[in-house]
Amino acid sequence: MQANIDTKTNWTAVAALLAAGVIVALQIGKAVIAVPVVQKELAMSLTLASWIIGTYGLLGALVGLPAGIAMSLYSGKRALIVALLLCGTGSLAGAWATSGAFLIATRVLEGCGFLIAVIAIPRLLRIVTTQRDSGPVLAVWGAYMPTGSLLMILTGPHLMAHGWQTMWLVNGAIVIAFVAVIALIDFREPPPGTRALGAIIGNVRAAVAQPGPLLLSVIFGIYTFQYAAMVGLLPVLLVDRMGLSVATAGALGAIAVAGNAIGNVSAGALVRFGIPIWAAAIAAFIFVGFAGYGVFGNVLPPTGVALLAAVSLAMTGLIPASVFAAAPNFARDSAVLAITLGLLTQASNVGNLLGPAAMASVVERAGWDYAPLLFVGVGVCGVAAASMLRAVMTRSR
Repeated sequence: MQANIDTKTNWTAVAALLAAGVIVALQIGKAVIAVPVVQKELAMSLTLASWIIGTYGLLGALVGLPAGIAMSLYSGKRALIVALLLCGTGSLAGAWATSGAFLIATRVLEGCGFLIAVIAIPRLLRIVTTQRDSGPVLAVWGAYMPTGSLLMILTGPHLMAHGWQTMWLVNGAIVIAFVAVIALIDFREPPPGTRALGAIIGNVRAAVAQPGPLLLSVIFGIYTFQYAAMVGLLPVLLVDRMGLSVATAGALGAIAVAGNAIGNVSAGALVRFGIPIWAAAIAAFIFVGFAGYGVFGNVLPPTGVALLAAVSLAMTGLIPASVFAAAPNFARDSAVLAITLGLLTQASNVGNLLGPAAMASVVERAGWDYAPLLFVGVGVCGVAAASMLRAVMTRSR
């Protein structure tokens, strides 16, 4: 897919799009913080309350690819505006929830907006950047999720002091207000793809019938599997096995998330220097295979566990950024890129759903001592997928 044909990158548009990504990611972070309070106030079961967080992931896992196909038929700007309106409206409505079912219904609305946004934004970033800047910018885009989560971890408790509803209202207002920012920017988009059935089928085939996008999706899914498993179970490890308070465990967990964000942003430099995605992925997956023993093997003190987890997540944080930077190389135009991004989104959300469940199952059945084996398996699968991607990229030269 061609990047911006102008001689300069539209950095105003880049900044606005990256900010939009962080803003929609805040909507995931707010739920993580608020679940204990919301569960109590709305008298929800733990299972039902878990869907306050899990709704986004389930939507992405079920309809990521179909959403990408639908997005290929519309302009990215229009889609992003709709996405922000859905997110903002859902958040504002959720503040008035008096039952768990109603709150989860508003989270579905938010989740639809989130899904549309994370497909539309990389597509628009590709359009407003030059060939030279496109890769590094898309690599930085990969940091939207941990950045948004970290910001909410830092600011959420202050908002929660006024009630979880305040956090929902403030987030909704921010998202709705940002619609005006996006509306004022001229992204100079090419016309959206044709809606003829034959053309749509051809675009889908171009995205899913070649090994490049499929392997990128597998790598991305393996990354999110290990990320969700480590981040989701690290606080439990620190509290249950190491005896830390919930507050201390949360602070150490934030260090690990910050490491992931640093890795995401650092990947932009690797892309600029021409480091191929397969090389970054192989190095990251090998490291996470060994790091699992240090994090979950009961050989380090709590601070050491948190720091090693941060380094591990920083290493694997190179992967999503590199995947986003590489995706346009396998897409002939904006429509195919939208479908490819939908495929990546679906794979990443499948990993997000399966990672914590697999980790919890191992710990419950065999104990924490066997948890490192899961990360060894992740590392082996990741190295295999990255090696196959290397072969594909070598043949396509």
